[in-house]
Amino acid sequence: MTRVNRACNLRCTLIVLISICFIVVHADASALSAQHPDSAVLTGKILDPSGAVVPAASIDLVAAGITVATTTSGTDGQYRLEPVPRGPYELRVRREGFAEQVVRMRGSESAVTRDITLQVGGISDTLVVTASRGAESRSDLTQAVSVVTAADIQALGSTSLADAVRFVPGLAVEGTGREGALTSLFSRGGDSDYNVVLIDGVRANLDGGRFDFSRIASSEIDRVEVVRGAQSALWGADAMGAVVQVFTNRARATDPVRIDGSLEGGSFNTWRGGFRLSGGARNRLDYQIGFTHRRSDGAFSDILSEKDRFEQKALDGGVGFTIGSRASVRTGLRYSQAEGRSPGPIAYGSRDTGSSYDTEDLTLYATLAHAIGQRFTGSGSFNYFRNRSTSADNVLDAPFSTYAILQGTPNAIFPNGSRLVRLIGQTELNQLVAAGATPAPGQFLASRTTADFTFNSPCVAPSCPAMFRRPAIRYQGDYWWAKGQRLSAGYEWEREVSPLVTGFDLDNYALFIHQQSTFAERWFLTLGIRVDNKESYSTFVSPKLSLGGYLLPFNSGSVSSVKAFGNLGKGVKSATFAERFGGSFADPNPGIKVERARSADIGVEATFVDQRFRSVITYFYNKFLDQISFRSGVVGDGVPEYINIDGSKAHGWEVEASMQKPLAGFTGAATYAMVNTEVVTNQSTSQQFQPGQPLLRRPKNSGTFRMAYAAGLVTVDLNARLVGDRHDNSFLSLRTIPNAGRPAAMTTDITVNPGYTVFGLGVSVRANPSMSVFVRGDNLTDTQWESALGYPGLPRAIVAGIRFNARVER
Repeated sequence: MTRVNRACNLRCTLIVLISICFIVVHADASALSAQHPDSAVLTGKILDPSGAVVPAASIDLVAAGITVATTTSGTDGQYRLEPVPRGPYELRVRREGFAEQVVRMRGSESAVTRDITLQVGGISDTLVVTASRGAESRSDLTQAVSVVTAADIQALGSTSLADAVRFVPGLAVEGTGREGALTSLFSRGGDSDYNVVLIDGVRANLDGGRFDFSRIASSEIDRVEVVRGAQSALWGADAMGAVVQVFTNRARATDPVRIDGSLEGGSFNTWRGGFRLSGGARNRLDYQIGFTHRRSDGAFSDILSEKDRFEQKALDGGVGFTIGSRASVRTGLRYSQAEGRSPGPIAYGSRDTGSSYDTEDLTLYATLAHAIGQRFTGSGSFNYFRNRSTSADNVLDAPFSTYAILQGTPNAIFPNGSRLVRLIGQTELNQLVAAGATPAPGQFLASRTTADFTFNSPCVAPSCPAMFRRPAIRYQGDYWWAKGQRLSAGYEWEREVSPLVTGFDLDNYALFIHQQSTFAERWFLTLGIRVDNKESYSTFVSPKLSLGGYLLPFNSGSVSSVKAFGNLGKGVKSATFAERFGGSFADPNPGIKVERARSADIGVEATFVDQRFRSVITYFYNKFLDQISFRSGVVGDGVPEYINIDGSKAHGWEVEASMQKPLAGFTGAATYAMVNTEVVTNQSTSQQFQPGQPLLRRPKNSGTFRMAYAAGLVTVDLNARLVGDRHDNSFLSLRTIPNAGRPAAMTTDITVNPGYTVFGLGVSVRANPSMSVFVRGDNLTDTQWESALGYPGLPRAIVAGIRFNARVER
């Protein structure tokens, strides 16, 4: 498609959106001038599942995406809000100990009464937006969703987004060990680029779904929502395994002015902190701005010749305001700049100096939400994402040698492949070779000398123009055609521009429609489809079916509720620019197809003993088709290329259990995941991609445990993370040393990464209502483990700090 046509399509899209916004705002202004001011009143009671009243519940009235009124239920559970908008609106109800509830209401010009029943809440039982692109009560969802709140992040001591999602079942988070090092997420056995990542609704993936989970600091995060399973019907390309949405902090128009912040420091000369200013004005405007900073000299300075430093600075802010009574505008941005080192696989002897891994990210958005009549709401938005990633090695270091004692069978299927017994020095290697090169029965020797090289990718100058860019425009309309029935439809356009492949931009156009139904307030159904067209290269259709409901509604019995649910869907992932258009080392393949996933899950959620305990068990199955593989060697014209193959599959179980109500001051939660993965076919002869081989860095067994105890002003949090053995690769290309049992030398790699367990403990003391002090220990037992083979996980660390918040009186 020519740039002229692209520009025309973009202008036409902008004209349509601007016209819609003008019509809505003009109509609303006309309505305000022609009618009397809103005078309707909304009243009702807040109740618990037994029918008893719930005092001190906070009720927000949200119109066109802005909280325009707030009240609190009285000792009799009664609440009163006015004026009631003439257009559709939402009530969002919060009370400690209960799950947050959202109730959608039609506009009205007369008095309205609505009682609301809250369900007992558990850890992270907040409203969920990502599962349906609209606020939903978690109890109404029929998808595998986890929410990580700011309170969870503080209790876990998370330093980044990667740490925050480690406790979500079915996710494997692996990286190169250090804070700020490249970190990937594997959901339900899928690849690391099978996840859509959103920051305040803006897609922040690079082309082909790539994303580094280490480069968002935890202090930036208000909450994280993770929806597992194929979600392309709602979120488009790359939503093959999960959607991870990060929400920065946001105030309400009814909030007072607040200043919040934190500061902590500890091991490895680590410092983290930030502050935030937020508030509202005149029930019409909300605003917030925050700054965060973190830095560390690195945990391995005792063995590295230069400090493994990492530093990140981030700024985010936003403002929202209402226009009349039927429209609102919200805009916001986030900017982050991070610098780090890349010393290589230091567990195997690398001491690379002069290396760097730097990133710069910008996300911004502008959204206009509106209502027409009493049943229709719409939202039009412009999003923009920009990324500059630079990797470099400016120092040519001396080669390093790795000498190892291994056991197992080289190139065998996991767990029978090569496993490291221990590393040795050259003197011991020579002694063992002289003795027959058999250290012990079943063991053998291998070695490798690795050379360093310098590079700049794609460039390192601060003014480097090489940036990935993605502007996007989206409009969605929601029509409430009956009670509990919402029909959503819309259009989305985005353009991707890559700095690595010049002369090619990719436009994608998408149409989608979804029907969401609720029956008798206990049965739920979502049916949707999305059609994407990536210019002339590919058109893909992504359907989804989600259904479920309460076999046993909430009650006060020993078995308090039982909900069953199931999901069917398809996911797609687009090729990267290099895979489609080639480069210096690969031929272009314009006909390459998108990767596809067929995803299904089924589960049961139950609560017990008056909802004190909650458990969820889910079975999932994923089949990945047309996966893109790099075929090297002499093929065709002798240049390597990317091709489609029938890839892999994964299936398994996710189990969650939690104590939702405190018992003698204690609360707790535990998760377990069993993820079976398998390579189906591949063009590669490498041992890690043989049919029947598990996929890399995805443990079959993993689990987490959390327990908290609160007494007065003191809170103690204990957590543990357990990861089983997993198939991995050291990528050293070790060469075995012949012995009597293996007379021929062969190339192999370490392919078994041993499991590990790490513990964390934190103690927090509330000094006064506005400040708390804390101390936290991570990896308390100083366990030695490797996230990815060759990259040690962080050793024991101790940090201490303060958190503060202050309300500014007007």
